[in-house]
Amino acid sequence: MVDSWLFPTLEALGEGWMRGEIDVAGEHAASYAVHRRLSAAFDAAGSRSRGASVVVGLPSGSQHDLGALAFATAIRRRGMDVLYLGANVPVSSWEAAVVSRGAKAAVLSVVTPEDRPSAVAVAERLLSQTPAPTVCAGGAAAAELADGVRLLTPAIGAAAEELDRLVHPA
Repeated sequence: MVDSWLFPTLEALGEGWMRGEIDVAGEHAASYAVHRRLSAAFDAAGSRSRGASVVVGLPSGSQHDLGALAFATAIRRRGMDVLYLGANVPVSSWEAAVVSRGAKAAVLSVVTPEDRPSAVAVAERLLSQTPAPTVCAGGAAAAELADGVRLLTPAIGAAAEELDRLVHPA
């Protein structure tokens, strides 16, 4: 549903806004409605952890969090213990969250090219930890983020399966 309907619809909404066909109020109302529904789905999934803790969020300065929230919901539904940080999270807070949770993986959502410098800073800090968590990235600007960062496939469902295999190897 997210991959085949929701995100294509949100992209069309954003393109309509960029062309001036949709007012900011309409775009924001739709985005927040989706955010509320995703948040409810995340909460409803509970924390049926199979042991692996995963931290998901966006780096400092990044605000476009619907993809990250959808991904966090998908992996929570797969049984992972997910701490969703949300948008605009500074490097030190990423590090504190990963350490305090003993997270096996951290997933950065990198949506725009402007998000890349702060995402690189987060990735490099996390990869310097001992032991280092698996650091993954997804989003339109996530390619070739930093050495050691695993790029997740763009589709939410497939990316959730991919992360599940990474943190729960057979």
